[in-house]
Amino acid sequence: MIPDCFSLGGVLRALAGGSGLMKVSQIHGFIMQLGFGSHKSLSGSLIDAYAKCGRLERAHKIYRSMIKKDITSCTALINGYAREGNYSGDVLDLFKEITLTCVALDSVILCSMLNVCAKVASLILGRKIHALTFKHQPCHDVAMGNALVDMYAKCGEIEDANHASDEMEEKNVISWTSMISGYGRNGLGHKAIALYKTMEYEGLQPNDITFLSLLFACSHAGLTVEGWECFNIMLRKYNISPRSEHFSCMVDLYARAGLLDEAYKLMCDMNIKPNSAVWGAILGACSIHGNSLLGEVVSMHLCDMDPKNSVNYVVLGSLYAAFGAWDNALETRNLIENRSLKKEPAQSLLVSKSSKTVLLHAT
Repeated sequence: MIPDCFSLGGVLRALAGGSGLMKVSQIHGFIMQLGFGSHKSLSGSLIDAYAKCGRLERAHKIYRSMIKKDITSCTALINGYAREGNYSGDVLDLFKEITLTCVALDSVILCSMLNVCAKVASLILGRKIHALTFKHQPCHDVAMGNALVDMYAKCGEIEDANHASDEMEEKNVISWTSMISGYGRNGLGHKAIALYKTMEYEGLQPNDITFLSLLFACSHAGLTVEGWECFNIMLRKYNISPRSEHFSCMVDLYARAGLLDEAYKLMCDMNIKPNSAVWGAILGACSIHGNSLLGEVVSMHLCDMDPKNSVNYVVLGSLYAAFGAWDNALETRNLIENRSLKKEPAQSLLVSKSSKTVLLHAT
């Protein structure tokens, strides 16, 4: 029995994402053999499947080959770009193309574009998308409100984020967490804690992401006592098991305050194996506060975990040099050269007035 377009589309939806790329490619070949290659619904399913498997170039190629493009296929492709963190000019061209077709934009594609704007901190484009929401989706739902709050907060416009939050008729835990995260990202730790208390008063139960945002806010605002209180509330009141990200924030909280011994003890007492981010937080603090002994211990752990990461050796060498241990500094430098380690160049994202994203490499 030969499958029809409906059943093939169902198979593609089931295979999308994870390790299903090979099977998606096989189904794609089967579709072409059956002569269904130009079927619009199957093209959309293929775009969605390839995008969820991380093969955006292949998904984009299928989209370009479609004789009559629709908003569903375009949305699937834009979602793929947003999900993968790929914010080249392609995604902006796609959105411009769909807006010129005079098709009514749905909340899904608008939220996806707001997510893109948030990730690259493109306030200019974000405001344009916000204006389009009034034309195409005048009644904002919770998802749209959350996307607007997140976009403005990540673009540094915390007052606009707060205004978007106040305009929401209905809020969920994501709404509150997005605003708490926004305050933390902009160094407003006290406001983040105050908003968390308001959230509790309103009867909403925070989740692990809420507490992660709170701990981040406390860490970057130097609120050591408040951060420890939030950590204990998460454990004792809400029975939320901390992940490595929570421990990393707590270690960073202590480290930024110069409490390196406490940070190291907390890391050793963790019920999960510390990852490179946790060790890296301590190493950075050792460099700032000049603790070469602990810095050496931490560097050894990091070099064992990630021996090809040149940054760990550079920080250790800087620590040695700061304390006049020139022989050790030279030995560390020689290790970098002997192992042919190179520091990856930093990258910066700039958005021009035309809303085109430009990726710059700093040497």
